[in-house]
Amino acid sequence: MAFEISVFLENKITHFEAITALLKKEGINIRTLTLNNMAHGWGVLSLLVDQPDEAYKILADHGNSVAMKEVIALEMKDEAGGLDEILVKIARAGIHIETAYTRLIAESNLAVLLLEVPDVLEAVRRLEINHVKILEDKVVYGK
Repeated sequence: MAFEISVFLENKITHFEAITALLKKEGINIRTLTLNNMAHGWGVLSLLVDQPDEAYKILADHGNSVAMKEVIALEMKDEAGGLDEILVKIARAGIHIETAYTRLIAESNLAVLLLEVPDVLEAVRRLEINHVKILEDKVVYGK
């Protein structure tokens, strides 16, 4: 399974860049990111990186409020209706999605839907029963 790194940070000009600079210095490649503004000048930066364990350690060691959580990566068609097709399968499996985002892997022409769900193990079980392919982390990270 793939893992996402989330960093709680103050919404100031240099704070986002400070995170990317740390990862750059350590040779960690950011594959996908989302930055969400929260109330009162704070936000959450969610990262899909090629070395999540190392990224977590580096960011935590530098005093950041960081979390690592498991996400489910599903292959989807990179064409009109591809997202809808996979969402229909997810809905039929009875899976509640908390957060979702996509990643396109250009080298292999692969579109990936990444999901945060309340219960990863149960969601995986339901997806497997419904013959929905879950991607391995090495595919998602682009290794």
